[in-house]
Amino acid sequence: MPSRGVSALVSCVLAWLLPGAGHFYLGKRGRAMVFFLVVLATFFLGLLNDGHSYVADAQQPLTYLATLANLATGPLEFLSRRATYQRLVYRLPADENSPEALGLLKAMRNKVRSVADEYGTTYLLTAGLMNMLLILDAFDIAIGRKS
Repeated sequence: MPSRGVSALVSCVLAWLLPGAGHFYLGKRGRAMVFFLVVLATFFLGLLNDGHSYVADAQQPLTYLATLANLATGPLEFLSRRATYQRLVYRLPADENSPEALGLLKAMRNKVRSVADEYGTTYLLTAGLMNMLLILDAFDIAIGRKS
């Protein structure tokens, strides 16, 4: 049975905007705090370990899924994207030899040179995937499928 006075859409949007906010809205304060801390710690460990955000590349279809996982951290994702590319960019230009594409590739290569890059990138992706699960969990609670 759905919870009275709550909206599944609102809880999902809140969960995307700030990890744990959807659960907080649903009255699950303890869970909300734990989820907030876990996702934020994972995200910031990714940044501290020189993790990079993915950009969608038509030549590599799996980059679309990685970019989606990055986007799942909500507005926090802007921080990782700025740290990687110094601007907001979500896909490589079609012309691989354009100055823009070469600049993006150079920024990615600079991050990859870091010893901890793979760990950092994995942490960033994990933070996004965890937040996706939290969004779905908030949805299930809001519609009454879960308590």
